Order: sequence, then structure tokens, then C-alpha cells
Amino acid sequence: MNSKRTWQQPGSHEGLVLPTAHGQSALQNVRSNAVKTLKLGGKTALLNGAAVIIAGVSLLAPDCGSAEEKPANIDLEYENIRLKQELLEANQERERLKKALAETGNPAAIQPPASGSANAAPAPVAATADEKTAEASPKNKDFIEEPKNLSEVVVTSRRKEEKLQEVPIPIAVITGETLRRDNIVTVQDMSRRVPNLGVTSTNVRQTSIALRGLGKNSGNESIESSVGVMVDNVWSSWVGSTWTNFVDIDHVEVLRGPQGTLQGKNSNLGLINVNTKAPSFKSGYYVDGFAGNRDALQGKASATGAILPGFLAYRASIFVDKRDGAVENLDAPVTQGNAQETNALGGRIQFLFTPSDTVSARIIADRSSSTQTMSVNPLMNDPATFADGTVRSTSFTSRLSRDWFDTIRNSGQPITVTGDPRKISQDNRQVSRGDQQGVSGEINWDVAGHKLTSISAYRDSLFEPHHDGDNSTADIQHISGWTVQNHQWSQELRLASQEPGPLDYQVGLFAMRTSADVSNQRLFGSDAGAFYASNKQYALLSSSALGRQLMGDSLNNVLQTGYRNPEVTSLAAYGQANWHITDKATLTLGLRETWEHRDNIGNAGYLGGAELGNYAGATAEQIAAAQAIRSGAIGNVWTAERQGFDQDSQNWLVNPSYKINKDIMVYFSVAGGQKSGAAQFNDSTGVVENVDPENVMDYELGIKSSWFNRKLAVNVNLYNTDIEGFQSQLTVPDSTTSTGFRTNLGNINGIQLQGIELETVWQAARGLSVFLNGSYNDAIYTDFANAPCSSELNSSAPCDQTGFRIPNAPEFTANFGADYRLPLGFGVWNDFGLEWHAFLVNSYKSRANYNSSLGSSGIQDAYHVTDGGIGISSKNGQYNLDLVGRNIFDTIYLTNAGQLSSTSAPSGTYGDARYFGVHFRSSF
Repeated sequence: MNSKRTWQQPGSHEGLVLPTAHGQSALQNVRSNAVKTLKLGGKTALLNGAAVIIAGVSLLAPDCGSAEEKPANIDLEYENIRLKQELLEANQERERLKKALAETGNPAAIQPPASGSANAAPAPVAATADEKTAEASPKNKDFIEEPKNLSEVVVTSRRKEEKLQEVPIPIAVITGETLRRDNIVTVQDMSRRVPNLGVTSTNVRQTSIALRGLGKNSGNESIESSVGVMVDNVWSSWVGSTWTNFVDIDHVEVLRGPQGTLQGKNSNLGLINVNTKAPSFKSGYYVDGFAGNRDALQGKASATGAILPGFLAYRASIFVDKRDGAVENLDAPVTQGNAQETNALGGRIQFLFTPSDTVSARIIADRSSSTQTMSVNPLMNDPATFADGTVRSTSFTSRLSRDWFDTIRNSGQPITVTGDPRKISQDNRQVSRGDQQGVSGEINWDVAGHKLTSISAYRDSLFEPHHDGDNSTADIQHISGWTVQNHQWSQELRLASQEPGPLDYQVGLFAMRTSADVSNQRLFGSDAGAFYASNKQYALLSSSALGRQLMGDSLNNVLQTGYRNPEVTSLAAYGQANWHITDKATLTLGLRETWEHRDNIGNAGYLGGAELGNYAGATAEQIAAAQAIRSGAIGNVWTAERQGFDQDSQNWLVNPSYKINKDIMVYFSVAGGQKSGAAQFNDSTGVVENVDPENVMDYELGIKSSWFNRKLAVNVNLYNTDIEGFQSQLTVPDSTTSTGFRTNLGNINGIQLQGIELETVWQAARGLSVFLNGSYNDAIYTDFANAPCSSELNSSAPCDQTGFRIPNAPEFTANFGADYRLPLGFGVWNDFGLEWHAFLVNSYKSRANYNSSLGSSGIQDAYHVTDGGIGISSKNGQYNLDLVGRNIFDTIYLTNAGQLSSTSAPSGTYGDARYFGVHFRSSF
């Protein structure tokens, strides 16, 4: 069931989903839990004892939740599930108290956190006391995801553990269980589960992450994305570093609005915060395998345990991900497989040191690599006329129709394919490479009622593009693309208060140095001259054998080169404080000052090629035509000295919140963000064209609520965001280039985002969880009178797009589905402790345009994408076996549309085709 074209899947606020309880019966655990609790000492024992008593009383409480009559054995099974869940809540409170006591050594610290408290301390990395002393357990909680009550989802986005429903900011969470169940391993996968999150990835460098329709138009290393990505407290300066499979994820948080007053680098529109599992002193192992159609084979494995009990622990993880693509290359041998395949491998090793009760250190090293045909996108169309009906004198199709290419055409093999999202025809399919690696160290020290945190990190990313570049079987280009080697060094120091009181706060210093070596290589082939020649040049040179030779040599073996080296030094000081005015009212204030130096150097030139002036018998007119073909294709030759500037920017936050009762909180925030400009050049001339800063003013008004004994959660957020000088890649007319256009970084004067986001989850019945998330997003240009016109309009004058909807921003998005679990069988089957489960997720996006110039080729009609699965698992969560499918109805949907020019047809980036398979997970 295909739509005309479609987009990519939004996501859900999965962090609130409540699966049915697993594990031993509540009655079996009460005594052992009470005994373990007494070992912690007086006050902890009393509090934990109270929790256990409450759980014990709940065992005798009648269930008044349903009047429906069932056989007695089914009632008992369901009742057992409910009791396990209630006991789990008590056990989790006990674990929180134990962790607080282990980290501080102070019994006062185990008091419950103040309502609405925020930012008091960084998320701990030290193991708890029982982790240091307990023996290895086959049911390691690091590997077996425990079910969570709606009120139990914990986030660390504000550098302390807080319940999601008590954080007064718009934040979405994907829990570890959802990540594993849905096999979510990339940022593209995450976008299917979070409303208003969009990810486009043509290749490593052309990765774009957007919130509410805005983020970064990819392909320029002079700026960072306005939507940041942070992994284990380490900022990713280059968006291409997110092209990887994340392994051992604990949970993912998506924060909306300006960030920077609390941690790391500042970002204007939001942050994706990926948290992985830390090492544990308990031994545990996790394996995950998937096998399916398109020769899919995916595996993940992780192990953790003590090296020196109580002092040194480790965690090691590895992944492999292979799958054939969905795009058939008509000019490739069958053994080569389809294009847009997946071929990735990586791993990470961690160490946790706990030399004392007040000091802990976590060291992480990771590396991943992918080799695949990334930049192979089907051609969408190539109209013969402009929008007003005027015939296009030269086009991609008309150039390939020249008699020079008759031999290829007469071979019976299509010289190119347009209009089919699952087919291409390319003679020179090559494999691109993307590598990521890094090391980080986080040290936490509890001292004088504060927590001092140091985070040091280095990361290195490499992208080597190797692809055909001409989307045909002709020998026009052998190599095309920009190679990127990105380096970053960062250091952060944070000091957070820990003593209870009316005021808690956090201050910090942040430093980062980034350098990107960006080099262009574009190697022309023997057919390039005939292709890039104008109609007049072609007519002149093709009329004789010498002229044809001269035309072929005009670009054959010419290597176009270019180089950029943007460098940034960023220093910042920040702070955020929470004033607890009453036990219900809190005022949060934040401020950040950033100082940056940005510079760049560049050049453009070419190497190789025949000496065009040495052709005996050629006329001056023929030689001039050949030289014009070469200069038109390679552009101007230029060199620019390093140039740069210094700039400071500010971020601030005012965020009052009020808890109406224990289940309802309202909040309001107003925040300002600023991102420094960029040092860059006009790619055609080398003239300095620095980019102005980007400024954001953001307003959020929301409510977080739980209903019906916390079985139903409803979160609503209203937002209004005004952006001045949004930094974006712009395609502008340029008569000096062979295409008539060039792409450069610039500013859009005004953009406004306003709308509403709804996130709900309902524990509808025993074992049944239903969620519905959606958004309305009114995203328009408020001032873009100088917008570049779409190339299909054939106009060099700017277009006024003020009032138009911005690209990549559907007006409506929705994500809804259900998760159902039920004990499998009774009697003898029940002895095996199995349960049946199924899930179904449907994503919807309304009509939108995915072309940056709002050309008609980018229009995507509304569509749905459906994922689902069914399987069995052991009740303790130790074994899971599922049959799963993604994009079950094989919807074809567009995620990005390229530009139309006289030398290229617009290419389309499409969402992944349907695939299905068997998914096995085991923890032991």
C-alpha cells in the first residue's frame, strides 16, 4: 500500500509506557527484600520497612478495577501481575534510598527530593553500595528492563535524577525497553518515536536533525546544528558524528527550546541527550540478534562486571549491522547487491573506578565504522519546461540525449532512470566510509556539600565519500564529494549544590576546540566534456573528429579540488539556580556567557587534464570552446588566507513552575538563545562572506498531569519561538557556474514556530498500554523577502517567501499505538513462566515540502507508516523472541528533495522500505 510519496516517522513519548510487571511473585520477595533492607542501617531500614509493609498490605487489598467476570485462574494471574508492580514500586524506592546513602554517606540524604527540585547534582556514575558487595546475579537489572509506573520514569537532562512528570520543561523520553523492543539504534530510528523530531541522512555529511522543522541544513562544517546531540555528557560538535549505531543505551531524552545554562555547549532549538548504561559491579550479559529479509543480520552484545570488587568495574559492548539496500541498480551485477545498504560495525569499552565513597571516575572509549553506498539517491523527475511553460534549452535529460551517448543508449541498458524511487542506473557504484571514535573521562567528587564534576573528551570523525556523482551509466564523473576529518577537544567543570534547602544551584565552565579538514575531489571522465558543453559548444565541436577529440579531452582526467579548514575555540561560563519559594512553587533562573573565536581558510583549483592549446589542426574557436567547457565545469581558481573574528553570545532562562497537587504541575518558561556567526567564503570567488549570528526567543507553557491513580498521563505544551538570522544553506543563482547556481551559507531574516504538542499514555487494562502523541506546528517565514527562487521558476531575481511554510515542517504529526502483554497459557504452560506480547505503532505526517527552495519536486502528500511485532518472552524478561516488521505496508515516503538544474535532475531521499524478521534478546 504505497502513498504517492511520503516522509519519515515521528515518534512517541515512549518514556511513559508502562509494561506489565515481570519477575518473581510479590509474596516471595517481601521477606528477602526486608532482610536486605535492614543491612543499610537505622533510618534506611525504617523507610524501607515502611515501603515493604505498604507492599504487603497491598497483597491483601481487593481489586476494584474491573467488574468483568473471568475464570478464577485468570483473575489470579492478573492479580499477581498487579501485586508485582506494586512491590516493584516499593523496591525501586528502596533502591533510591540505598543509592543516596551510598553516594553521600549521610542518612539525611536519603530523604525524598523536594517537589520540583532541579539541577542539584550531576547524574551519579558511581555504583551503589550493594553493587559493590553483591554477588553476581543472573537477573542483572542492568540488562533486564524493569517495568515502570507512569510516575517512575527518571530523566537526567538537568544533571540530576528527576521524575519526568516533575521536570518543568518540554521533554520527551524513549526508555531502554522501547529502544530494545523496537530495535532503535540510530538518530533516524529515534525520530519515529518523538513528535516534531525529524532526521534526514543522505550520507554522513548530509545529516540534518530538526526539531519543530528547524535544525541545520547539512553540508557545511562552519556552523554547528541548532539542535545539539550529547552522548554520555559529551557534546558532538559535528552532526555527522551521529551517523552511527548507538549500543547499550539506557534511555534517550529530547529537550525542546534553547539549551546551555546548565551544561555543555549552547544550542538554540533543542538537544538530544543519549545516556548509555554505566559499568556495574554485578556480572551480567546481554545478547541481541535480528535476522530478516534483504539479507538483514544485526547483532549486539554487552557484558559487565567487577574486575576488582568494590573498586574497578567494566562494561564492553559490540554491534554489527548488515542489510541489503532497497534501491536496485540496473547497471550493476547481481552479486553487488542493491544500493543504500547498511554495513556497520563498532564497539565501546568502559571502566568505572570507585576509589572511595566520595570519588568515582568513568572512562569510555568507542569506535565505529560504516562502509556503504550512501549518496545514491533515485532521480525524481526532469521536466522539459519551466513552471511557466517555457522550454528548457538544456537539461540533464537533453544533455544525455546527444548523439555522443548513442553507443550507451543502443546497448539496451538505460542510461539513467527518473521517476522510480526504488531504481537507479549507475556505472560506477562505489562505497563511502564513515568512522567515529573517541575517548572521555568523567570524574565526580562529593566535597563540602557539593558535587564537583570534570568531563574531558576527545572525538575524531572521518567521512570519505566515494560515489558516481552523475547518476548515469555515462563516464561523466568518477569521484564526487567532500571528505571531512573532524576533530574536537572539550573540557567541562561543574559544581552542584547537594544540601537540602530553599535554593539549589549549579555553575560550570566549558571549553571546546574544533577543527575540520574539508577537501573536495571531483574527477571527470571521458564523457564529461560532451555532457557539460553548452548547446552551441557541442554543435561546434561534435561536427568533426578533431573537435570531438578536443571536447572529450576538455575534462577527461581533470581533478577539481577544494579545501576548507574551519576552526572554533569556544569558552563559556554558565549557571542555573532553583528557588523553592514554597513546597509547590519553584522559580528556575539560568544564564550563560559564551566567547568564541572562529576562523577559516580555503582554496579552489584543479589538477591534470590535457593541454588544450596543443591540438594541430584545431581552430582557435574550437580551442576556446574546449577551454570554456573546462572553466565552466571547474569554476574559478582562488586561494583565501585564513580569516576570522571574535564574538560573544548569551543564553538565559526564566522558568517558574507550580505543583497544583502531587499529580498535576503547570510551568512557563521564556528563554533566549544566541549562536555565533560563521567564517566562510563565496565558493565561486573566494570572497569573504561571513555569516551573522542566529538569535532565538522561545516561550513555552505546559501542564504535566497524571490521572486515575496514575494510569493515565497527559502532557500538553504550547510554544512560540521566534528566530532572527537563522543560519541555513541557501541555493542562489550564479552565472559563473556550470549549473547556474551555487550553494552557500547565509541567514534567513525571520522564522516563527508556534504550536501545541500532546503526549499521552494510558494503562487501559491489565497488560494493555495505549499511547497517542501528536503536534500541530505552524512554522512560517516571517521575513524572507530575499529568498532564492526555486530553479524551476527560471528566475535570477529573489523570491519573497514571507508567510510561506518552511520546508521539512509538516503541519500535523501524530504517533499512536499499543503494547499488549498476557500470560501465555495456564496449568502446565504456566510452569514455563512465558507471556505473549504484541505492539503496533503508527506514525502520521501531513502534507509538506522537503525541497529547501520550496520547489514542486519536494511536495510530499500526507502518509502513514506502521511498525509492529508479536512474540513471546519469559516473565522475568530474560528471554524474548519476536517477529517484527517496519514499514509493514511498504509506504514510499520522501524525506529530502534535491535541486533542479541544467546539469542535474532533482534526486530524492526516501525512507527505508519494508523489512521484517526475527528478533531475539536474552539477558543472563
